[in-house]
Amino acid sequence: MALALITAIVSVGLALALAARAATLPRMRAEESLGQIEAYGYRQPGDADESDRAALLPRLAQRLGERMHGSAAEQREQDARKLLLSGGIWGVSPASFVGYRVLAAFGAAVLVGWLLSSGDASTAFVSLVAVYAGVMGWIAPVAILKTRARRRLERIEIELPELIDLLVVTLEAGLSFNAALVRSVERMRGPLGDEIRLALREHNLGLEMEKALQNMLERCDAPAVRSFVRAVTQGESLGISIAQVMRELAADLRTRRRQIIEEKAQKAPLKILFPLCFLILPSIFIVVLFPGLYSVFQTLGAG
Repeated sequence: MALALITAIVSVGLALALAARAATLPRMRAEESLGQIEAYGYRQPGDADESDRAALLPRLAQRLGERMHGSAAEQREQDARKLLLSGGIWGVSPASFVGYRVLAAFGAAVLVGWLLSSGDASTAFVSLVAVYAGVMGWIAPVAILKTRARRRLERIEIELPELIDLLVVTLEAGLSFNAALVRSVERMRGPLGDEIRLALREHNLGLEMEKALQNMLERCDAPAVRSFVRAVTQGESLGISIAQVMRELAADLRTRRRQIIEEKAQKAPLKILFPLCFLILPSIFIVVLFPGLYSVFQTLGAG
């Protein structure tokens, strides 16, 4: 009897929870979409969300970044925003990114200085190494972000031919370009799908498709994306069949993708040089030469 009562209570609780989630799911998805669009730079200056400022570290980074603005702050902010969007980091503003760099530099300097000061190192040496660690902490976030942005753009270039194949099929089936793009992006995952979905959201909010694609090109300025946007813009303005343009573009982008893969394959021997010289070869030398050297030393020692 008690087990049946507990089961009934749990079932009713789960039913109420599922009903509440189903009732609030559209609003949650709408807030998520608006938050993603705001993160791309459409947030008004005084329209800060309280949930974004709840955490102490993001709030501190935001304030530090705002205090470090100088005469060339606008240009630096645009460059930082473009780099953040290229890396797919939507929820961090340029000012917060500068603040994180300051925190990383200060934290690295303090940590290294504290570790070295516990030993017998001189004060000058500790200060020099701490300054070097601070400089590395300031540079490291930008280097990591640039690496992430480069890899993301390469992935977009590799995924773009698949999108164009889907567009060719749907366009030849009789759909318009916008409808074909909506239908094709439903099957896309990864950074390219995110960028196309954002362009479609901008279009649904009233922006022309050509302008939305131009904004996508500003966010991820890759040769393949540039060719895609140029082909769509010229096709729409000149009245050329988009399906034929997409078919010819797909062949060019496949050639571009093959070149990217071949370039990575040619870089593989250079990348493997460091682990080969410092990890693999020393181990092989130890395994191969140690028995012989040990025998020689034993013989010489006995003699």
